[in-house]
Amino acid sequence: MWRPLAILSVAASLIGACAGTATRLPEVDARSMASEARTQETRALSTRRANMERLVRIARPILLANAPLCPKTRSTIGVQLHSEDSYGKRLRPAALRELGAGEYPSVFVVAPNSPASRAGLRPGDKILRDGKPVGGSVIRDMLGETGGPLTVQRGAETLSVEIVPEMTCASGLRLQSGSAINAYANGRTITVSAGMMDFVESDDELALIVGHELAHNTMGHIRKSVVNFLLSGGATRYTRPFESESDYVGMYYMVRAGFDPDGVEDVWRRLAEVDPRSVNRAKTHPTFPDRYLRLAATRAEIEAKQASGDALIPNFKDAPDE
Repeated sequence: MWRPLAILSVAASLIGACAGTATRLPEVDARSMASEARTQETRALSTRRANMERLVRIARPILLANAPLCPKTRSTIGVQLHSEDSYGKRLRPAALRELGAGEYPSVFVVAPNSPASRAGLRPGDKILRDGKPVGGSVIRDMLGETGGPLTVQRGAETLSVEIVPEMTCASGLRLQSGSAINAYANGRTITVSAGMMDFVESDDELALIVGHELAHNTMGHIRKSVVNFLLSGGATRYTRPFESESDYVGMYYMVRAGFDPDGVEDVWRRLAEVDPRSVNRAKTHPTFPDRYLRLAATRAEIEAKQASGDALIPNFKDAPDE
């Protein structure tokens, strides 16, 4: 028994002897600390709302314009909902205070020129079924493809609005906190990080990112990557062609939605400044020079089709009818 006790005694002595600061730090009172925390929470959540509004504004036209090419579509009214569960536990009080994110789903963002916008829905509105606020899948079931009336709670007021939904590609949108420059898809959802939102220099570059992730979902890349990983015994190189295909198809998606592809491939040159290792290293993704040059070639292909009046459809091996 003496050995564990001796170890605990030594550990306690070391903890008691931990090094301290050599200067006298200024005192900060609790009220000032709480006030500054509130200021930072307000700014962070304001930025989150602005980022979500921008992501919805860019992504919705892409999801809408490419519905004819998407294997799975769904009816949407053009709102992004949220609740307290959309935020980390420590941030939930601030999300309720600043954004109105409570226990039940409510409208967070209304997409411009969407059915919800035309019907007059606003952030903070709750859509009810049998008197209770409901989420997106229930709203889709209520409206179907032809639309109809929705009961909306706005503060103490209850409204009835008529909404006819639109068909879009069946991919949800998610904004991820953090400074990492990242975006990814899981087959059902497109996730873009706050770091990526800061990194892109134009709406067209953001449209390229969204188009790329949408292509992962529509082309079934996640399932194919898992199969290849298992069949190859864990090799990662078999995902690279899917990344190149998503760059290719994704540029078509953004152009079909009306975004300008001119120079958007420059995003890979700027990423090389942030991560120079990927200039010559290819693991799960192609190298940055490869992606830059293939995107430039895709842009030239699209411009040639535009000049000749051809349909803007990627060159599939088995060409689908739009």
